[in-house]
Amino acid sequence: MSDLTDKKLGEFHLLRPLGSGGMAEVYLAEQTSLQRYVAVKVMKPALMAHSGQDMLARFKQEAMMAAGLNHPNIVQVYTIGEEQGLHYIAQEFVQGSDLATLMRERGKLDLASVLHVMRQVAAALKASGRAGIVHRDIKPENILVTKKGEVKVADFGLAQLGENTEGREGVTMGTPLYMSPEQVSGRELDPRSDIYSFGVTCYQLLCGEPPFRGTTAVQIAMQHLKNPPPPLHERNPQLPKTLCRLVHRMMAKRRGLRYQSADEVSEDIKTLIAAQKQGRSLDLVRLPRLEELERLAEQERQQHQRNQHQQSADGLDDGGDLPFETSAGSQTAPEPVRAKPERPKPVAPVPVAADDDDDPPPRRPRTEDSAAIDLTPAVDVTFQLLIFFMVTASFSMQKAFDVPPAKNTDGVSAAVVVPQESETSAVKVQVDADNAMYVEETKKAITFRELLELLKQEKGSSSDVTDVELELHPDSTHEARVIVIDAATQAGFTRVRNRIVEW
Repeated sequence: MSDLTDKKLGEFHLLRPLGSGGMAEVYLAEQTSLQRYVAVKVMKPALMAHSGQDMLARFKQEAMMAAGLNHPNIVQVYTIGEEQGLHYIAQEFVQGSDLATLMRERGKLDLASVLHVMRQVAAALKASGRAGIVHRDIKPENILVTKKGEVKVADFGLAQLGENTEGREGVTMGTPLYMSPEQVSGRELDPRSDIYSFGVTCYQLLCGEPPFRGTTAVQIAMQHLKNPPPPLHERNPQLPKTLCRLVHRMMAKRRGLRYQSADEVSEDIKTLIAAQKQGRSLDLVRLPRLEELERLAEQERQQHQRNQHQQSADGLDDGGDLPFETSAGSQTAPEPVRAKPERPKPVAPVPVAADDDDDPPPRRPRTEDSAAIDLTPAVDVTFQLLIFFMVTASFSMQKAFDVPPAKNTDGVSAAVVVPQESETSAVKVQVDADNAMYVEETKKAITFRELLELLKQEKGSSSDVTDVELELHPDSTHEARVIVIDAATQAGFTRVRNRIVEW
């Protein structure tokens, strides 16, 4: 397509090219009526000559879907039009760079920056998922970062309405480096496909390269379908293992063993960010939903091994199917061939066995899938109840235990929780119903750092005091208890004696 600089499309005066994609050329333009800068995507005429109305329908679909998503982390679409045979979309102009460009310029990003990006992309996918929209092409090139650090997801050109799949199943679109297994095989998609692609993107942000590479699009796609990704922690040993586990769980081959929505991903990312801001080790943070998914994956792996053993004893072979991953650290894979990534283009569906992935989309069970009911919500509730009763029991125990102090990674004695009274003098810490913390009843702390400073002062003034007596209000949270224990450990105390007291 020839350069359209200085051309007018309706009320949009094209100023200069911004970039080019598979479907369109993008220009910086001035909207004369409102005197503002916008980005105008002009559909390539050659695509019309090749695919006609089908490509035009997809081009318009991008505008209609994105226009319905009014969210600060999604590029806003303003209008769609046609002028002199040129079809265009006018959308928000984002002053900044895409993630792919940032990584080329800076290499892999620091941990705080990656968590910042992950939180905002998860927020965008929450909005699109709740609207029933599957983006289908989440990748670094489609994630923009403004000069102020705001993150925006762009390009819904390959998006698919969750309820409007007629004529689309069996058609594979997307970028092979980031495509989900169900997308490779041409299956019906739901928002969990975007979670997989988001996981691949996070993997690349954290170690500087995507999990799979190859010389052809089909070679890369087959690895998404069959190969476990190389453990992220081996590619970047400085990363917290908890974050690596989270990313690998987003990339689970089977949809039922992934995070089931961007809401779940968002909550765990926020928990990690809160711990990082408090100066706590991310590997000490518990993510119950992640642990439950890993437990289910391990159960399925063991069941699969039992089935294989039984079939082997019966002289049968179940053939190949999706790998059963347990955790990031247990996954191994041969080193793939490295090559330059190819341009985004349609990839032919890869045939797979009918039972490779029969997990139904969340809250959209189908009659033909009734034999494979997803019991994840029920199991999750049972797990949470079990944890509740275990924690309650630990608070109620009156029997004394003589437990030696544990050691942390630095060789310093770590705090051990002993639910009993002791004659040894101790610093008293109280946690009220609002999770406010009080040292010796008068010194108040809200954050982890404030509590740590107060406990260091107490330890400095009474070096012979080794214990912390923790009084918890029944309405306080388990997180507050963990914060006190963590702060006590760092302040140099060896034990924490806790009890529930209502005042």
